[in-house]
Amino acid sequence: MSDQLRDGSAGETGQFEICKARSLDQIEAVHELQGTIWGSAEVATPNTLLRVMAEAGGLVLLAKSAGEPIGFAYGFTGRTSSGLNYHRSHAAGVLSEFRNSGVGRALKLAQRQAVLAAGMDRIVWTFDPAQVGNAHFNLRRLGATARAFRADYYGQRVDALSHGLPTDRLIVEWFLGNSEEVELARLRRRANLASVDVPDGLPPHHGADPAELKRLQGELRDGLQLALSRGLQVIDFDAETRSYRLAELPASFPDPAEGTSASGA
Repeated sequence: MSDQLRDGSAGETGQFEICKARSLDQIEAVHELQGTIWGSAEVATPNTLLRVMAEAGGLVLLAKSAGEPIGFAYGFTGRTSSGLNYHRSHAAGVLSEFRNSGVGRALKLAQRQAVLAAGMDRIVWTFDPAQVGNAHFNLRRLGATARAFRADYYGQRVDALSHGLPTDRLIVEWFLGNSEEVELARLRRRANLASVDVPDGLPPHHGADPAELKRLQGELRDGLQLALSRGLQVIDFDAETRSYRLAELPASFPDPAEGTSASGA
């Protein structure tokens, strides 16, 4: 497969292209983008590890516009306890001026293209359930699902999104097989789905009271953990009501790649 994966238009920002990062310059660009996007270089994956990842069967993608780096996505091959391979997408990001331009979606579609070409049919990653924009993108626009929750998954971080809060995460599974996609689409059309609302005040914003943020985060955590412990899975997100939509997936779905539905630690 060519290292050039996708070309497209980023709205008013012009054209962009996505390629597999191979050269030292491309790897360094991915490394530097992390610090710029997240507001802290401390949480960025080192360029040495990115280099090894790209060489040893992982996938490191770089998006550029007018020759300048604007976004990235990278990950590696994981394996379930039953021996099934999947792609573990560890991180992705786009510069603020290119968000909502199609670059983020194009990065995920390029990731999907490469993963299918490698003979795998599932991509797994995590996101903060308080980030409603990410919830809408992952669950509604991409059509992924989430079957496991981890409280304070990464411990305390200093990036711009964490605000000193516990790093709670939903574990997302994006099934690339036709049968799973069809079944999830059918479930999302049901009228009697369970729901868990994201409390007003989340996601965190600058100047918010830390104690109040922790209380709101705890409310969301409790709601999601309770629903998952009852055998439900997150299959959609309604941006208008700011609510996660849940249903029980058919037994035909593969076991979760990581964690369990009721996991909380």
